[in-house]
Amino acid sequence: MKKSSFMRLCALMLVLYICNKAFAAFGDNNLAPIASPSLIVEKGETNAQGKFACVNYGGNAIKSFHYRLSIDGKVLEEKEVKLAQPIAPTDTKELLVNVPTLKELGDYKVTCEITKVNGQPNTTTFSESSLNMVVLSKKPKCRVVFEDYTATWCQYCPRATAIMEYMSKKHPDDFIGIAIHSRDQMGIENYYGTGSPVRGYPTIWASRYSQIKDYTGEDAYDDAKNRGAVMDIEVQAEWDVRKTTISVQSFTTFRRSLSNARYALAYVIVEDGMQGRSWAQANYFYGRYEYENENSELRTFTRGGNPVYNLKYNHVARDFKGIGSGIDNSLPSRVTADKAISHKVTFSNIGTYWQPQNKNNLHVVVLVIDRSSNYIVNAARCSIGAHGTTGVEAVNTQTERVEVARFNLKGQRLSAPEPGINVVKYNDGTVKKVLVR
Repeated sequence: MKKSSFMRLCALMLVLYICNKAFAAFGDNNLAPIASPSLIVEKGETNAQGKFACVNYGGNAIKSFHYRLSIDGKVLEEKEVKLAQPIAPTDTKELLVNVPTLKELGDYKVTCEITKVNGQPNTTTFSESSLNMVVLSKKPKCRVVFEDYTATWCQYCPRATAIMEYMSKKHPDDFIGIAIHSRDQMGIENYYGTGSPVRGYPTIWASRYSQIKDYTGEDAYDDAKNRGAVMDIEVQAEWDVRKTTISVQSFTTFRRSLSNARYALAYVIVEDGMQGRSWAQANYFYGRYEYENENSELRTFTRGGNPVYNLKYNHVARDFKGIGSGIDNSLPSRVTADKAISHKVTFSNIGTYWQPQNKNNLHVVVLVIDRSSNYIVNAARCSIGAHGTTGVEAVNTQTERVEVARFNLKGQRLSAPEPGINVVKYNDGTVKKVLVR
C-alpha cells in the first residue's frame, strides 16, 4: 500500500536522526514514534485524535507494543497494542491516539512514549515524540493553495495543468489554484513567493510548504490540509460602475487571542477560461498514454497533439498585491478570538495595464501568510459582484456568510458568473439573485 508523504517524510527524518545519533542503542526491538506537525481541535470537541508515525528500525517484525500517552506531563493512558499485521523492519505504521476534551483555549503538548516492543523494553534512545495541540474556539475552514509556475513553451508543464484541474474537481471547496505564467501570452512579472523558489518549469508549491513531484498533488494537499489554520478568512469583491476598478474587502477571524501574531494578507486576481486560437502548448505527454493512469486529466495532452491548441487556461494570475510576504500592517500583531478583522484593497486601471479576456471570469483570491515560516496558512476566493449588488455586510463572528454555489435561472450550476441573473446560494442557507452585466 502506498505510504502518505507524511509517512515517507517521517521515515526520512528518522533515518537522518539515526545518522546523527550513531551512539544510539540498536537492537532487535526498536520502535520510534514521530508526531504529525500539529493537531487543531475545537474547544469542547470530543473524539479528537492525534497522529503518530511509528517506525520499526529494529531487526524483528513487531507484533505488539506498549505506549504511554501524556498531556503536558500528565499521564492520560497506557495501552498495549496487538497488531493483526506485524510492522516489518524499516516499515511504518500510523498510530491514532485519543486526546481529551479540553475547554480552555491554548497550546498543549501531547507526548507518546513507546515503552515496550514485543513484550521487551524498547531499546531506542528516542522512544517518545510530542505533538503540538492547539485548542481554538472554533475549528477554522482550511483551504490549500497550489501556486503553479508554468508556461506554454514548457513541454513538461501539462503535468502541472492536469494537477490543477484534478484538484479543482476533487476538492472544489477547499482547493485554490493560482497559475503563474512566464514569458507567454498570459505571462505576469515579479510574482515571487517568499521561501518558495522556482528553479525550473513547472514548479508547483502547495501552500508554500512543499513542492509537488507526483501527478495528482494529493499527498501535498493532505499535508497542507492537516496542518490546519488558527483563523477563518473570507473575501468579497465588487466592480465600480465602469468596471475598471475592483474593491476588495477581506474578513479574518482568529479563533484564539494572540499577543504577537505574525501574519499578513496578500491578494491575487485570477482569470479562468483564457484561450487564444494561435496559442500553442508544448506537450511532452502526447502519445504517452500510460500517464493517463497517473491522472485522467492528462488525457487532454496524451491525445491532444504536440503542441496542443485551443486549450482553456484556468486560475491564471493577472494582478496581485503583497504576494511576496504579505502587505505590511494588513493584520495586527495583537488579535482577539472571534473578532473579525476587516481589510480593504483596490485594484485600479483594469483594462489599462492588463486586459482581461472576460471580466466575468475574474476572481479574487486572498492569502494569509505566516511571516514566521513563509507558509500560506489559509486562503479564500470569491467572484466579483456587479456594482451595488455585493455590498459589504456585517460579518457574524461565529459564522461567516460565504457563497457555496451559483446557478442560472434554468437551475444549471455555474463555475463562474455569467451575464444575466445568477442565483447565489450561501452557507447560511440564504439565496440571493444577482445581476451580472
